[in-house]
Order: sequence, then structure tokens, then C-alpha cells
Amino acid sequence: MSRLLRRTLIGVAIGVLVYVVALLVFDAREVADSLAGFAWSAVAMALGLSSLNYLLRFWKWELALGWLDIRGGSGGLHEPTQLSLPRSLEIYLAGLSMSVTPGKVGEVLRSVLLRASNGVPFTRTAPVVVADRLSDLIALVVLALIGIADFSEYLPHVLGALVLVLAGVILLGSPRLFGGLLRLCARLPVVGGLAERALGMVDSAAVLLRLRYLGVLSAISVVGWGLECVGYWLILNAFPGVSAGLLLCTFLWSATTLIGALSFLPGGLGATEGSLGVLATRFAMGVGEGVAVASTLLIRSCTLWYGELVGAVALASFMRDPDLRAAASEAEAAEGTAPAPKIPSSSHAANTHTHEESP
Repeated sequence: MSRLLRRTLIGVAIGVLVYVVALLVFDAREVADSLAGFAWSAVAMALGLSSLNYLLRFWKWELALGWLDIRGGSGGLHEPTQLSLPRSLEIYLAGLSMSVTPGKVGEVLRSVLLRASNGVPFTRTAPVVVADRLSDLIALVVLALIGIADFSEYLPHVLGALVLVLAGVILLGSPRLFGGLLRLCARLPVVGGLAERALGMVDSAAVLLRLRYLGVLSAISVVGWGLECVGYWLILNAFPGVSAGLLLCTFLWSATTLIGALSFLPGGLGATEGSLGVLATRFAMGVGEGVAVASTLLIRSCTLWYGELVGAVALASFMRDPDLRAAASEAEAAEGTAPAPKIPSSSHAANTHTHEESP
């Protein structure tokens, strides 16, 4: 687990640095003064909404495992996986500990843990992270468009993000395109080994990015991220003298989270906080620099850092079992060194696991 944990610690260190710099650049006393009269019950409600969002995201994880026939089938090993719901929840929550890796790609930790606990091949479930990320981006674009009526100058940027996301869906969801790209990259000296191992992901990615499945995942994401928008609305309006409508807060939170996601910075650190502070000061009534910084730190604590805490607890729970801890270390080492089975042709990628692609 050392590599993934190191990446997480780097993300946490960057987060601390970002927040220290923010408090140095902006008057820390002004930020503290802005909290006078703040209704702290809003934080409790925001944490509750984030918890509901995590349950919805777990539902997405469960749906994806079902579509890949992980629990009901062989998991690719011709043996029942016998994955229990409590173990699945523990594995899912443990992945939240990797939220501060670039683009949250560290959440493939779930695939490592699933292989360690149930023997499911890493490449079989790693595309779940891809589908999760793409459905989240689609949801953020939808939410940004809902609240963009009064901010039409930002419409081209949101639509540009949508084009990028759809291009990713088309590329990663097509066995011919995705498999061809990986086979091409496999010939390159630096990324060749990684691309060759990733060939085993082609089939699962094609299943999860089918339109009907991606539509369901995106709809759940709209609700989940919408809850976080409500959490931001509650926190921002908990400051005395602030007046910000729900549609405005929906636009602010979804658009700036989208900026952070597309920046590919660990957890969107710096990009999300900076853009949210600037836009809140510009558009929300009664929001000065102190309130902008304080509200940003609070909502990020209730979302990103709360998830980190929950994930760390779940990961610690999983690693209490010495056998699982050893198996997880072996699985991580194997995924960093062992080549995946080669896919001889794009037609093979398109035709394998056809039982998984049926409705």
C-alpha cells in the first residue's frame, strides 16, 4: 500500500500548504472575525448531506459491480467471489482515502482491495473508477447548466468541458478505439508496460460506458453532487449578512468543482478553492474576502476532508486483518509489475464477455 499511501500523504501536504498560504495571503484575523455569529448547525447539516452523497456513490459502485457480474459470477477466476455487502461497503469507503490523488485515480485502491479480499482481477474492476469519474463530470456539467442562467458568459466554458467529457466517453467506451490506443502506447518505451497491463480494462470499460449504464450512474451523481450544492448553500448563508440563492450556490459549487476535477490536481486542491472564493466574492451578496475564504474552507472540510477521514477509518478497518494486509500488499506489487493478458485484436475486445453486455 506504500505507493498509494505516499500519494495520499503528498495530497494532504499540498492541501495543508494551500490553506496555510490562503490564510497568509488573506488576513487570518479577518477570516476568524467572519465566523463571529456563524450558525455552526449548517456544518452538521452539510456533513449529513455529504454522508448521503457517499451512500449514493456506494450505490453506483454496487450497480457497476452487478453489471460486471462480480458478485453473481466468477469474477474472471471461475470461482464465486462471495462478496458480502458489508465488505463491499468497507472497500468502497476505503477508496475515499485516496480522494486527494490527481483526478482521484488513487481510488483504484478499491480494485486492489477487492483482489486481495475476493480474488477479483484488478483490470476487471479498475474501469469502475473511470465510469465513476466520467459520470461525476457529466453530473457537474448538468448542475452547472442548471444554475448558469444568470451567468451566460461562462456557458462556453461549461460546454467546452462537456465536449471533453463526451470525447472521453466515446474513446474509453469503444473497444476498438481504446484498445487500439493502448496497443499503440504499448510500443512506446516509457509507458509501454503500463499500457500493456491496461489492455485488460477494455472489456469492462466498454460495459460500464454503455449509454444506458452511464445514464443511470450520471443521474445518481446529479443527486449526490446536488446534495453537496445544498450543503454549500447552507454554509454560505449561515454567515451573517450573506444572501445567496440555491441556484447561485449550485452553479458556484458545481462549476468550481468541475474546474478542480479538470485541473487533475490532487483533489482539485487550489483550483477549486481559488475559483470558488473568487466567484463567491463576485456574485454572492454580502460575501467579502473573509467570508469567501472561511466558507470555502468549511465546505471543503465537509466534503473532501471528511471523505478522507471516513476513508482512512475504513482502510484501517480493512488492514486490521493481517492476511488481508499481506494480500493487499502483494496485489499492489503485482499490479505494478505483472503484465496483463494481451488482447490480440479489437474485434476480440468487442466480442468477449458478451454475457456482461446484455441488459
